Amino acid sequence: MLSEKHATLVIKILSLLLIAALSFFVIAAKLPESKFVADSVVSVEDSSATVMKFSAATLSTSLAISALPDDFATPLADSLADMNIYFVAILAVLFLEKILIQYGIKAAFTILIPLSCFMWILFVATRKDLLRGLAARLCILGLAAAFVIPCSTHITNIVASDLNAYVHETIQETEDGAGKLNEAMDSGTEDKTIFEKLSDLFQTAIHDVSDLMLHFQNTIRRCMNSIAILILTNCLMPLLTVLVLKWLLGEIFHITIPMPPIRRRRRTEPKPDSASDPEPVAAGEKRL
Repeated sequence: MLSEKHATLVIKILSLLLIAALSFFVIAAKLPESKFVADSVVSVEDSSATVMKFSAATLSTSLAISALPDDFATPLADSLADMNIYFVAILAVLFLEKILIQYGIKAAFTILIPLSCFMWILFVATRKDLLRGLAARLCILGLAAAFVIPCSTHITNIVASDLNAYVHETIQETEDGAGKLNEAMDSGTEDKTIFEKLSDLFQTAIHDVSDLMLHFQNTIRRCMNSIAILILTNCLMPLLTVLVLKWLLGEIFHITIPMPPIRRRRRTEPKPDSASDPEPVAAGEKRL
């Protein structure tokens, strides 16, 4: 018969082995196919499509503006073309998020969580604090890799729905502006100036260069606001989710990552050297 101490040890080890097996064989196969993760992938793909559509709209508008006579709107065209640097950066973040969703969950529950369980088994057997710290770190890293990006996409869809509507309106307005510019340039009526054609197409008063510049300056302003929204929703929201989860773990549940103790060397007193110490002198004798 096992003693109570050994029975408790065996139960802990078997429980950790069961958790590792469930993580590897069940959760790693079922969780990526769940609706929660599938919706996150769809959300990231929709965001990528929005960014690419936005990039195409700004490029087409830039080309249309640069085709205007006298090159008076070339700075505006250059400003719109330069926005694609931000779109490339946002797309890179979105592709990274998609990779983390598709492969991070499997890596977390097939590698990190089982490895954390085995580290904890070694800690139970050896009682070394270093192994417990490694097990806790691997577990938290696995859970973060599995849930941070999906949670951030769902939070973004709930919180930033109005902001995303503003982005889509800006894209539509930019595409319409490019189409009307191209239509005005291709129009064969010679009895009207380019500004009169644009005034008819935009259904607003565009009498000279300043009016047209003012219209596209407003378009550029809306585009910059939309880029800021895309950076907030697609780049900063995952980071904020990580910080919030860290705060929840540390403050609400009081989960801390133990650190191995630092052993300090004791300062030992130097032993007296018998060869260098003078011999004791008896009372009444003189030292030579």
